[in-house]
Amino acid sequence: MLKRFLPPIIWAVIIFILSSIPGNDYPKSVFNYSYIAHFLEFFVLAVLSLKAAGVNKNKQIYLTLICCGLYALSDELHQLFVINRSSSFLDWLVDFFGIILGIKFWMWLSKK
Repeated sequence: MLKRFLPPIIWAVIIFILSSIPGNDYPKSVFNYSYIAHFLEFFVLAVLSLKAAGVNKNKQIYLTLICCGLYALSDELHQLFVINRSSSFLDWLVDFFGIILGIKFWMWLSKK
């Protein structure tokens, strides 16, 4: 069971590590890739979580939505304590949108 859940756990740790980087240590660019990063981080977390659950039933889908959504919220709260980082409701919405589309993607893949 640990082997199945190791990928989403490792990915959650990666998200935490990335969120711990002070804001002024991120490379500056012309394009703000922050929303893309938020979306992709939680899209992947949702897919990995559903893959670990192994079953495509409503219970697992709702549990993934709730757990990933709460983790996204905790990630935003964590960023309040990181130098030059901030928390934002819009960031959480982008995270949640990534979770929803990750779930939809997994459902689409599992129907094939």
